[in-house]
Amino acid sequence: MPGRLEGKVAIITGASRGLGQYCAVGYAREGATVVIAARTEQATNPELPGTIYETARLVEEAGGEALPVVCNVADNESVQAMVRSVLDRYGRVDVLMTNAAVQPPGGISDMQIRHWELAFRVNVHGTFYCIRAVLPSMLERGSGNIITISSVAARGGSHYGATKRAVEAMSIGLAGELRDKGIAVNCLRPVRGIDTPGVLMGRTPGQVSLGEARPPPDSYVEAAILLAMQTSQTRTGAVWSDAETLRALADAATFQRFKEMNPPSWSASLA
Repeated sequence: MPGRLEGKVAIITGASRGLGQYCAVGYAREGATVVIAARTEQATNPELPGTIYETARLVEEAGGEALPVVCNVADNESVQAMVRSVLDRYGRVDVLMTNAAVQPPGGISDMQIRHWELAFRVNVHGTFYCIRAVLPSMLERGSGNIITISSVAARGGSHYGATKRAVEAMSIGLAGELRDKGIAVNCLRPVRGIDTPGVLMGRTPGQVSLGEARPPPDSYVEAAILLAMQTSQTRTGAVWSDAETLRALADAATFQRFKEMNPPSWSASLA
């Protein structure tokens, strides 16, 4: 039986580890060709395992075709070169997920200026560069799907939250501009933090967080798959958590299955 993303060419930035890697494997299981666009070719920090080649191996084991490409999203020339390599090989980009992000240390009042600038270069400008790089080919074909990534931090106050609010506003505006051009634009965020190497970095071995356990990545990946299936006619301009996405786009049985898989806060977020 064909997968739900059978034949699609999907670029996922920041896919050498974490949520990007989870989504890359999920897309592969649904039949997509996955372009793994990230900087890491060789793991040098034991707290940040994963490389573009490791993700490529996982994608292929899941039954998909993988194309690992070194890309620094903060550098527009690097982004343009990555997209050219994808178009040269496959002739199109069906799905773009702008997952790459950084969260430098410190607060707004005391963080280093260079860290503030880095956060915006990667999280905001990098998202913009990637979108602009794929847009000409999507517009030419009259179809495409763009998924930007936000965070629960966008609902609070922090330098990271500021970048993610910018991404949400960018996504809403872009969806309006492209609605009549056949390109869907939606923004996804996890209900709450999911354990990834970036989140776990700095914890002592065996350390556990107090309170409710973090949710597994399964519902987030399912939401990313459902959003990748959308068109500008079916759904565009949404800024949704994975719970909201499943409530809106999955059938009742699927939503219930993921509700039971997650901690109570997952579905409580819908109230």
